[in-house]
Amino acid sequence: MVRRTSERRGEDSVQDNLDLVLRDRPSDEKNGANAGLGFTFQQWWAALSIAELLAGEGDFAVAVEVKEDVAILDSAHAPTKVEFCQIKKHERDGVWVLKDLHKKGTRRKDGTYEHSILAKLYARRREFGSSRASLRFVSNLGVKLPDETGGTAYAAHADLSVLSAAQQLPVKQAIAAQLGCLDDDVDLIDVLVHKTNLPLGEPEMFVSGKLERLSSTGQLPFRLSHTSVAARVLASEVQSRASSTSYARNFDELKLRIISKSQALDILANVAESKAPLSEVLDEATAELDREGHPFIERKDIKAQRVRVCADASDRTNMIFRGVVNALQLARIPVEAAIGAKATLGQLMNEVVEEARASAPAEFTGLPLAYIRAVALLVLHDAIDFNVLTAPAGPEPKEKQ
Repeated sequence: MVRRTSERRGEDSVQDNLDLVLRDRPSDEKNGANAGLGFTFQQWWAALSIAELLAGEGDFAVAVEVKEDVAILDSAHAPTKVEFCQIKKHERDGVWVLKDLHKKGTRRKDGTYEHSILAKLYARRREFGSSRASLRFVSNLGVKLPDETGGTAYAAHADLSVLSAAQQLPVKQAIAAQLGCLDDDVDLIDVLVHKTNLPLGEPEMFVSGKLERLSSTGQLPFRLSHTSVAARVLASEVQSRASSTSYARNFDELKLRIISKSQALDILANVAESKAPLSEVLDEATAELDREGHPFIERKDIKAQRVRVCADASDRTNMIFRGVVNALQLARIPVEAAIGAKATLGQLMNEVVEEARASAPAEFTGLPLAYIRAVALLVLHDAIDFNVLTAPAGPEPKEKQ
């Protein structure tokens, strides 16, 4: 009786529109993300998936914590197909074997067992229907699958339906036993095992590389200069969506956990239009001084001013910083005209600082020379928005009114 009820519910779900079935159910496991723990491997993989999908022409949406770790939809508005992805990070070296994926899990207190990785995934296919739900097991390790000689072969990306009928049988039997259905009801077409190249260490650099390729090949409608920043912003948006743990009773409420193609492009466009963080500009500038062989002590002292300069730049009420910037900018114009074409960054920095201190000494009173040089590096890299630093017009003096 229980089995027939379960089958009836599955048939009803298959008949519903996909967006109706995707909404939360009381039986769904949804823990959300803890923002204090940093980005998870699953969230970085979702960000990577977005970057890879942007290389294609079709529409898409990436949903996090919707039934599985990641769900990839063919539309954020009226989805007709979904790929459910379960992502497993493994800290050790090695590979998975096929049995690892279909053997039942740990024993519960009531004597039943947790479902295997493939059984949990396959439950989604029974809920959504094989015509619109594909399944993917993703890990940083590959999987060893049976080959035609009776041994095993390493697979980085494979559809389990390529296995022979005899090789598929134990997988189908295990899934069927755990889900309470017939072996013949289990179809392994579009059930994928996939090894991701996303590294456990510094995943942001890998995602950044994907974004750089999109940008340099013209696959984005804008030029993305700061791909490492863009990667972290994208992952941050994924994390924010994953943290939405409110129960979604309909698809509109579920969209809080979904990033559409257009939203992904908007996120990256905002990064493209923004300037790099001042700390990053200073780091790049001091690295250039290193390459030029600039005097070590001067470089060391400039680096020591990094935090102070960035803090002062973020304070729009800091009139001392504003005066320093404006004086350096005025000095920059004649200096660049005189020596800019042939000067190194270090030479330009020192010449601009010398000219500015001579022209407006009052603006620099009491400030360390290394601090002034650090600000000059920001000015030379056009990193400071002078419109923001321009003092607002005050009321006119009474005699002029």
